[in-house]
Amino acid sequence: MNPDEKETIDPALRKIMEIPDDQELPDDALIDVMLRALESHQLLIRSSAVHQLVDVGKRNPSLALPKILKALNPKVDYWTVRFGAVEALGEIANKDSIEPLINYLRNDEDPDFRAMVAKQLGEMGDIAKVAGSALIEVLSDKDSAELRENAAHTLGILSNSNAVSPLINALKIEKDNYAKREICWSLGEIGDSAAETILTSLLTDKDKDTRAKAVEALGKIENVSSIIPILSTTKDRDTSVQAKAIEALKRFSSKKVMSEFSKVAENDLFMALQHFQDYLFNIDNEEVSKKVIEIKEPILNAYKEKMNKIKSDLESCKIFVEENFQIISTLSKKDLKELVEKKIPKIESKIANVSLYEFRKQKWIENDLYFEIEDISDLYKESGVMLSELRDSVQELLKKSFLPSLGGSSQPETRK
Repeated sequence: MNPDEKETIDPALRKIMEIPDDQELPDDALIDVMLRALESHQLLIRSSAVHQLVDVGKRNPSLALPKILKALNPKVDYWTVRFGAVEALGEIANKDSIEPLINYLRNDEDPDFRAMVAKQLGEMGDIAKVAGSALIEVLSDKDSAELRENAAHTLGILSNSNAVSPLINALKIEKDNYAKREICWSLGEIGDSAAETILTSLLTDKDKDTRAKAVEALGKIENVSSIIPILSTTKDRDTSVQAKAIEALKRFSSKKVMSEFSKVAENDLFMALQHFQDYLFNIDNEEVSKKVIEIKEPILNAYKEKMNKIKSDLESCKIFVEENFQIISTLSKKDLKELVEKKIPKIESKIANVSLYEFRKQKWIENDLYFEIEDISDLYKESGVMLSELRDSVQELLKKSFLPSLGGSSQPETRK
């Protein structure tokens, strides 16, 4: 708006303040009228009065600021006037009002008003940076969590690097969830890596919104060492926290992600691959996908070789059973005894030693080799059943020959 132009007075304000429709007020009178309008119990009236004060304050600061600053006096009759006046000062953003506001921030007896001052300093931009020390001081205020919350938020807006240690210390003892969230947000805005440890510890906080703010802040700081903690948070029990974690991960380049996971691979290759899999589950990244394939291929080939060996052994067990089923009716008692006492136990031992745990313990291996594992599992069950049937059949033949049951096992059940 042109400084010489005036906004039309709100019709509701004209009515409540009894201003004739055709009357134009000079700035001096307009300010007095709007300050009186701040006494209204109607929020819309007060909001309109603040808007009008901002208009005249920007147009004529030398006239408006002294009057508005005077309205901050704690002795004014209505608290709404004080709060409306400080809101107007925040939007006017004139450097001449900073020092008085700092004084109220430090010394006013009303903690709610001090909280409002802290908030409005954040609306004033860079000119409010001189209030940094006062804002840091009130981080330890014991009377008002809202004051601590607003001070922390403003320090983040001002990106006050001197506030990092005080904010971290405040976060260690803060019990109010709203204040904790704003401290996390502020640390993220400032972007100092010194905050990484405390923010990481809050990824398991009971309050979901605090967890969300903490992981969001870690993403803004972009320390590569926070990639894995952020990745873990993508599995948070709350979907909104998961979403914030995914957003935070996206801030890291694929080069940083691969570098961090590769460090893990030096000590635990399987854990690194699990990290890669979890990352790709949340973020589609061609570079990372290629890296995973590059790492996984030799590992999967080695496991396939092991599986082929197991499969070959199980198939040989099947062949053994099939061949002996064809000839047991022609075997002598001696051969039958040897079969049930020596040969079958040997094959049973071979089957018993088959284990799929090695392939199933790593979820990504089980997923990638799912069909191969299922084939072996089916073959394992089939071989065991067939061998059991062969044992039963041999023992039946021995029983018919009036020979005792052999082979070190209990009396066989009659085949169905």
